[in-house]
Amino acid sequence: MAPSPTWLTSLKSTQLKTLLTAAGLPSTGTKPVLTTRLLDSLPISKFHAPEPSSPTPSKHGKPHRILSIDMGIRNLAYCQLAVPSTEPGVKRKGLPVVEAWDRIAIAKPPTRPSSTDAKPSNAAPKETFSPSTYAPHAYTFLSALVLHASPRPPSDILIERQRFRSMGGSAVQEWTLRVNMFEAMLWAVLETLRAEGRWEGRVWGVEPGRVGGFWVGDGGEVKGKGEGGGEEEGTGGRKRRKKGDGARKVKQGKEDKIKLVRGWLQEGGVVRLEGGAKEMGEAYLKKGDGGRKRMGDGEKMGKLDDLADCMLQGMAWVKWEENRRRILQEGVGFLERLGATAK
Repeated sequence: MAPSPTWLTSLKSTQLKTLLTAAGLPSTGTKPVLTTRLLDSLPISKFHAPEPSSPTPSKHGKPHRILSIDMGIRNLAYCQLAVPSTEPGVKRKGLPVVEAWDRIAIAKPPTRPSSTDAKPSNAAPKETFSPSTYAPHAYTFLSALVLHASPRPPSDILIERQRFRSMGGSAVQEWTLRVNMFEAMLWAVLETLRAEGRWEGRVWGVEPGRVGGFWVGDGGEVKGKGEGGGEEEGTGGRKRRKKGDGARKVKQGKEDKIKLVRGWLQEGGVVRLEGGAKEMGEAYLKKGDGGRKRMGDGEKMGKLDDLADCMLQGMAWVKWEENRRRILQEGVGFLERLGATAK
């Protein structure tokens, strides 16, 4: 039987914050606030029922599927994971399977008319950002990945939460408002599908800073497989970024996350790619190594940070659920595995 979570009341604030980070929960506030947050949140699964089971057909049923979306207009990336699981208290068997991994352009950049046009113009056509343009894209995108998903739709959809300001600036950028508008449309479409009984699942907004902090810690501490700390689960190999302004830290953080996913793909043991995701994985590695810049069909590969972010977001959700169960099962022992003392 799992230990009662009442043992949390005897922990220090730093230990409570370690557990909160490991479970993907906010780690700010006073000690009573942190304790209450853990006591309220730990009993709640991040996986929508029915309980996930095996990644292959068996007596346990079908795998749990997660659709992770990294928001964007010209660079929206998504990753669909089939997650193996077992009963509480039993070690998970098998690796999460990446069934789909891609990036799409909701609004393609404008192109200039060719020189063969009847009436050539020096001005590029204006890109359209109206709600009437975005709304059909929102429905078409989710219809393909939810209503017509194969072999079955995701039970949990993770949508990256958008900020209103960048780099602490006072101005709200127009591009940010456009992405926020499309984000709201995705939520509205999914809620409509739920209300009409066309999809049964849950939608979660995920703070990108919490995902980044989980995989790439403060000061550039790279955490391999994500437990919130410790060597055993591959969270060693720590690196320290040089101090600099916000832009430099953001750039370094992106590079760290791209490298982390590249390491997963090269070394194995974290995720397994199947189907079309395999081709994307090959292109990801080749571009990172200075190889080809295009996919097999000739499409330009583009930047890698969006692809890395959507996979890290989905895998963080998986690890947060695993850690939640382990905290309830192991109690103080979970802290000890992370190298934190619980005195």
